[in-house]
Amino acid sequence: AAAALLRDQLRAQNALKKEIDRLVREQLDRGNIPSEYNGTLAWPLAGRISQEFGCTGFSWEPPLGDCRHFHRGIDIVDDSGAPVRAAGDGVIVFVGYNPWDRPGDRAWIVIIAHSSRLVTWYAHLQPRLPSGVYQGASVQQGQIIGYEGNTGNSTGPHLHWAVQFDDGWMNPRLFL
Repeated sequence: AAAALLRDQLRAQNALKKEIDRLVREQLDRGNIPSEYNGTLAWPLAGRISQEFGCTGFSWEPPLGDCRHFHRGIDIVDDSGAPVRAAGDGVIVFVGYNPWDRPGDRAWIVIIAHSSRLVTWYAHLQPRLPSGVYQGASVQQGQIIGYEGNTGNSTGPHLHWAVQFDDGWMNPRLFL
């Protein structure tokens, strides 16, 4: 059952990533995002780090490369409902439940393209939108884009913050 869950999670992540890549290309073609990002990202949420980026012994994480379980972002814990902020200027390319997650276990996600090469993901949010947050909206660094939640395959309220650079997952700390 655990192996099937991991396969489902990996399939859902890959399907959403493919859709995000398409949406980023669409926004780039419209001239809404730059080809390169010229800024520095900021922490989207103050709080305690509960899980770092990289190889982990946590069995809920799907494999990547040589790692049997790989965490593709940083998990940050604050008070449930704490405001989550855009890590940098950009365009929201996706907001909502991940349609490829298992029904009843879908994560609410906001994904921001900062350039054609740099995208940040904010997952497990509460399913409610602050004013001005919708697909295609421009956002500024520090703008509230959501609220810490516990949606999807989650062990408790937290923010899963991930950075996609080109075609791979990178440690968000490298962009701070």
